[in-house]
Amino acid sequence: MKFTKVMTTLTIMMSLSTTSLAQNSAKEGLDKIKGNLNNSKTNLQEYEKNLKTVDSNLVEVGKAKSQVENQQKQVLQQAEENNQAMIRVTGQEKEIQSLIADEQSKLNQENAKIQELEAMIAKIRENQKKRELNVSDYQLQLNQLSEEKKIWSSRQSTLKEQNEQVNQKLRSLASEENEWKAKQRGYQGEVKRWGKEVERQQKISDSYNSLAEVK
Repeated sequence: MKFTKVMTTLTIMMSLSTTSLAQNSAKEGLDKIKGNLNNSKTNLQEYEKNLKTVDSNLVEVGKAKSQVENQQKQVLQQAEENNQAMIRVTGQEKEIQSLIADEQSKLNQENAKIQELEAMIAKIRENQKKRELNVSDYQLQLNQLSEEKKIWSSRQSTLKEQNEQVNQKLRSLASEENEWKAKQRGYQGEVKRWGKEVERQQKISDSYNSLAEVK
């Protein structure tokens, strides 16, 4: 089909080659075709340039996304460690409270024994001093654990905020990535379209150049 069109055009051009008007028309047509070809090449170069920019931006977005994902993993890991620490401190707290209650119960029992066992008062009082020292020590540990618990609790809130910030960054980067991918598809389409246009214009130009050589 294309060959038939070229032959038809060649026949028309040969029949008009005897007049200067036909020559001028052929020259104008050739100039127009050359102009179209140059414009097509320019457009192709521009869209190829834009496509490179989009590809580069997608690479950078991918790097940023990978970094944020690594940050999220670290935050989640720290949050898990913090949670385990909270569980440990709470368990120790309950254990010490139980120990205090046990010691206090023993103190009460020993106070009752004092009235019944005067002979054992000295030993019981010695035991009381030990129990009281234990209670004081346990109370000190309990106070220390209470302060430690406050620190872990505060850190847990901070890690929660950090995790939310990381999630927000990921959502933002995902949205930006989608935008750049959409632009990428658009520019790829334009590059393909203008590449075909360049081929078409080149074929037309080659046909006219062949006609000019025949003249």
